[in-house]
Amino acid sequence: MKKWLIPIIVIVISCAVALWFLQNRFFNAEPISEKEAIAHIESVYSGRVEHIEKNDHFYKIQLTRNGATYNVEINANTRQITDLTLKEGATTPLLTEAQVRKVVGDYMPGEIESVTLKDTYYDVKVESENIIKSLKIDLYTGEVLSETETIKEADKPSNVEAVISEQQAIQIALQELKGEVDSVDYEETTDGGYYLVEIESDNNEAIFQIHGVSGKVLSVTLE
Repeated sequence: MKKWLIPIIVIVISCAVALWFLQNRFFNAEPISEKEAIAHIESVYSGRVEHIEKNDHFYKIQLTRNGATYNVEINANTRQITDLTLKEGATTPLLTEAQVRKVVGDYMPGEIESVTLKDTYYDVKVESENIIKSLKIDLYTGEVLSETETIKEADKPSNVEAVISEQQAIQIALQELKGEVDSVDYEETTDGGYYLVEIESDNNEAIFQIHGVSGKVLSVTLE
């Protein structure tokens, strides 16, 4: 074997090992436990799990809801419900969560935040830009029964109004320095603002910065 091939072979093997490590570390999801699978199915379909068994990467579940029995299959790695089959007790099978997601995805753009099974419909929350839509989807046909929307308001810091009055601020400043009031100004901030009270006495002249909510003297500037 030529000597120059050895470094190339070493590099190829190192890359293969690194790729295998990354795939197993970051892309192989931790499978959910049997308890978690039961909790997820009962939460989504508002029913009761009567039997569960694991087959390879899937849980096979028997679920009862409103007098009907369903066979449910859920992927242990992705939590996706891959099959929902009516076994007995009803004439028409429910749509699966995956089917509902496809119906909503074809109906409108946006990110599906949640899919919740109610007594008579699926409640689906979809977020698109600054709008959140709530869709009611028929359990069996996938028809959109109704929709409502809420506009998301951007979080903005709200200015807190001052609690103490201008006269109270003056009294606080006069307790620090006896004299005459030259001026009073108010500056608005997000935490309640502050007063600037200028007091002139025989020997001193000072500006007191007084918090508009607590009345605390924040600073004193001598002139």
